Amino acid sequence: MDATWATEIELAELMLAKAEQRKKVVLTPETAQLVAHKLLNSPEPDPYLKSLSFRLESWDRAGAQIVELLAAAHSFGLIKLTYDAALAARPDDRLMVRQGIRLVLDSGAPEPEGPANVVRLR
Repeated sequence: MDATWATEIELAELMLAKAEQRKKVVLTPETAQLVAHKLLNSPEPDPYLKSLSFRLESWDRAGAQIVELLAAAHSFGLIKLTYDAALAARPDDRLMVRQGIRLVLDSGAPEPEGPANVVRLR
């Protein structure tokens, strides 16, 4: 972006103005990292999304951190269908379904002494 900004609100306003004019928005690597960090660490998560019981997530292979939220639903049946479809579409990804902090489904390799309430499908 050609313009300079002092606050995150000014940056957002500049980006919005460029988008409304259908102009390309180009960020420096540092600014892109700041934007990504703010999006991933939002202090106020979407209240509707937060109210959904089941979350389908893509995790890194080690299962140490979430890579992407793929879906969320109230119903286990719906999230199970979504999980099955995601497994077919993304066979190399480690997919997990969680209900709060409880791990419900995990496509990763079973842990020898892992939790008994986890259903491993691979």
